[in-house]
Amino acid sequence: MLEDKAKETEKKPEVAKQEEVKAGAPQKPEAQAGAPQKPEVKAGVPQKPEVKAGESQKAEAKPAAPKKAEAQEEEGKIYYYPNKWARVILTSAEEVMGAQGVAALLNLSGMKELIGNYPPDNMKKEFSFEQVGKLQAGIWEMYGNRGARVFATRAGEQSFKGGLSQFKSVAAAAQVAMKVGTLEAKVKLGLEFFCRFFNSVSDQVVEVSEDDKHWIWTITRCPVCWGRKTDEPCCHLAIGVLQAAFAWVTEGKKFRILETECKAKGDENCVIKIEKVPVE
Repeated sequence: MLEDKAKETEKKPEVAKQEEVKAGAPQKPEAQAGAPQKPEVKAGVPQKPEVKAGESQKAEAKPAAPKKAEAQEEEGKIYYYPNKWARVILTSAEEVMGAQGVAALLNLSGMKELIGNYPPDNMKKEFSFEQVGKLQAGIWEMYGNRGARVFATRAGEQSFKGGLSQFKSVAAAAQVAMKVGTLEAKVKLGLEFFCRFFNSVSDQVVEVSEDDKHWIWTITRCPVCWGRKTDEPCCHLAIGVLQAAFAWVTEGKKFRILETECKAKGDENCVIKIEKVPVE
């Protein structure tokens, strides 16, 4: 009897606990040892969604900053062309259209201050890309694509010759280097020289590459079509420069040169391809 009463006494606290649980709010299940615990949720506080292992946390990832377009990156900067090359553009135009024609061109291009006052005959970088682009656009507007091509090509050829005259020692060293090897080796070496030359005497940026059939002249910052919008490639001045350069390297041989891409018509760069096999 005494043992039975003792057992009943031991059971009473357990029964009391069970009754207490029933009377109160619903209870959370007791956490097992070693199991991960969920954080306590506070009333009124917004909770972040649970991220499962292996899933990317898209909600917290910041979007990548958009790349600026080249025009935005260069906004506010002023790039320059050598005075001598700008002067050659005008003197070449004068040979075809006369002094009055050049005056009309400058008036149309919004550069009246240059009428009878051409840039000085030196290689200082003082003629802005904006002015170069306006001149080319003015010639295009006055004479159309074909006329603009004639003027610009002639100006480009004279620009190349005039530029080399200012750097005779450098040009002489390049000619000595190009005397050895095949025609293709000479042209490749010449293009590398011209690339460095043009990048140093102006603020334009040129890169050289090639494929099986062409040498490729890529202008990533082009003064010729600066600020222009056209439906077709318009960097005829650059083509004229390359024609003169190839003639200089190959002792008068001519090559087919074609601009396939142009910033003015919305392409990323101005791309000029030169066929590796000469026409003559």
